[in-house]
Amino acid sequence: MLLILILLPLVAALGFHGPTTYKRGEKVELIVNKVESDNTQLPYGYYDLPFVCPSGDKKPLPLSLGEILRGDRLWESTYELNFGVDDPCHRLCDLVAKDHVLKRADHFIRNGYFVHWLLDGLPGATTFESDNRNNKYYAAGFPLGFVSEDKSYIYNHVMLVIRYHRARNAPGKYHIVGFEVYPKSVSNEECPKTNTGYQNFAITFGARENKDTSETQKTVIPYTYSVYWREDNTIDYTHRWDLYLENDTSVNNHRIHWLSVINSVVLIFLVTIVMSVILLKISGSESLSATLPVANDKPQHYSNRSLHRPVMPLLLSVLVAGGVQIITTVVGVIVILFVDISFDGHDLSLAFQNRQGAVHSFSLLCIVGSGPLASYVGIIVNKILHHNSTDVKYNTTMNNILSMVFCGFVPALVLAVVLFINFFVWAKASSNALPLGTIVILLLLFVLIELPLGIIGGYYGNKKKLPTFSGPDLDDGPRSNSWVLHPIVSTAASGLIPFGIIYVELTYIFNSVWLEKTTYYYMYGFLLLAALMLIVIIAELAVIATYFSISAHKNPAYHWLCFRVGSSVGWYILAYSVVYFFTHLYVRDFVSILLYFAYMILVSAIVCIGCGAIGIIAGMIYANKAFNALKVE
Repeated sequence: MLLILILLPLVAALGFHGPTTYKRGEKVELIVNKVESDNTQLPYGYYDLPFVCPSGDKKPLPLSLGEILRGDRLWESTYELNFGVDDPCHRLCDLVAKDHVLKRADHFIRNGYFVHWLLDGLPGATTFESDNRNNKYYAAGFPLGFVSEDKSYIYNHVMLVIRYHRARNAPGKYHIVGFEVYPKSVSNEECPKTNTGYQNFAITFGARENKDTSETQKTVIPYTYSVYWREDNTIDYTHRWDLYLENDTSVNNHRIHWLSVINSVVLIFLVTIVMSVILLKISGSESLSATLPVANDKPQHYSNRSLHRPVMPLLLSVLVAGGVQIITTVVGVIVILFVDISFDGHDLSLAFQNRQGAVHSFSLLCIVGSGPLASYVGIIVNKILHHNSTDVKYNTTMNNILSMVFCGFVPALVLAVVLFINFFVWAKASSNALPLGTIVILLLLFVLIELPLGIIGGYYGNKKKLPTFSGPDLDDGPRSNSWVLHPIVSTAASGLIPFGIIYVELTYIFNSVWLEKTTYYYMYGFLLLAALMLIVIIAELAVIATYFSISAHKNPAYHWLCFRVGSSVGWYILAYSVVYFFTHLYVRDFVSILLYFAYMILVSAIVCIGCGAIGIIAGMIYANKAFNALKVE
């Protein structure tokens, strides 16, 4: 019962709901969210800003766990909107601001902060005209102000243009399909009648003759807005997000992605040829004996000093279990996002589009749900690495402890990094700071759901029986310590091709997450292809590395070599993140720099573990098949 009570809010947090219809004159709620900037990694709640109109009696909206994790702070607003009713000018408030408030406004404007509002699940958008296709596209959010001649100006008037169309099979009801925001800076108290003919509102402070009166002298900032409703039958409700996803470079972007896919397929084809030659050696009885160095040419069971007992086998088992959990989560999230984009109009798709926090909630659900699989695989791999067989049975205590370690390693790592970063973000009063209640929920998910599910997976893993891993001992000849097997050389050489496969997608993701926060990454079909090709190429490279380690260099330490081969792409991602920071970002404050590098180190470590697990599993399967074939011979 306790498990159900905790899981229900998590499932409900996905926020699934269908299209909303409105009647003329019906009240429409405008939701204010947060402000963020491309020049810093610290967003803030909109009503936490001292230079905007206060919330009054409006209340914060309940947030899903995913929305909290992405730093959302949704509030009811004091903007009054009625469907289909134009309002040419409406005074919101006259804000009385002291110098310290004006300095705060100047700081946010100069740092390029922009505002996120929501209307019927759609972000308030800045409109742009496309040069090459003669149509418009949206960028989510609008700026707080602008800087001209080293003077900052605040946008204190917004013109809201809301586009709608008639709902099908529902006479007299309508859908909202567009939410455009046109901000203006107006020095007087009247709404601007045109785009010209008015002065901008400049932020001035500190120009007082008497220092003692500087804090008592005040500036009044008039806030106004206008609302216009426009029927637009060119946009269908199920495709209303298209203007946010498509932009001026979309055509070229698709060409770049397809070119990257073609190049990746060619690389995989070449590596597959090399691996096929190696696999043919297994099926060819004449060449197999010459390929693998054996003792007295007689098949024997592995000994503990032979191939199946790597250094630190428990650590290797933990990494494999964590890697399985990571791969399951990542592939699951990418697949659901791909379905979301590919099947517009379905309830699942609309849920993920209308509630962006649903993606974060689903990711968390995948991590928790993959815990049993991690423990299941971890127990089996640990038996194989320690005993060359799954016939050994752990007692209940040992099995439960190992299961919790296997399923809890990755979540504990992520949670530790997030809580460490949260301390610094909380000190800056950013909306990214996790509230105490959210931290408690995450800990409860980990302790009361993740670990018990892991114990269940470990129980079945302990019962699973697989054929004995057998084969020949290596001969007693000298082991080769070739420079090719050196950790640095093997990591650098093997990571180049996998990184090349994901480079294009990685660049677009970096731009969307770190550089251009008003854009959305939506190429999930290409991302899914890149992920699958990455898995294939790592598995193939691990097989090749295993072959050369055992056959060419008579070195039995292929397990950690396979892990290095797989994890190498994570090191390339870390190096790329460092280069990206110095060549693309303009972040200067300490907390933002710490947040960027902490998260990139965490992401790189997760990629290392996930891809390293693929390498180990592929290498173990190849080695077992090879020696079993020799035993049959």
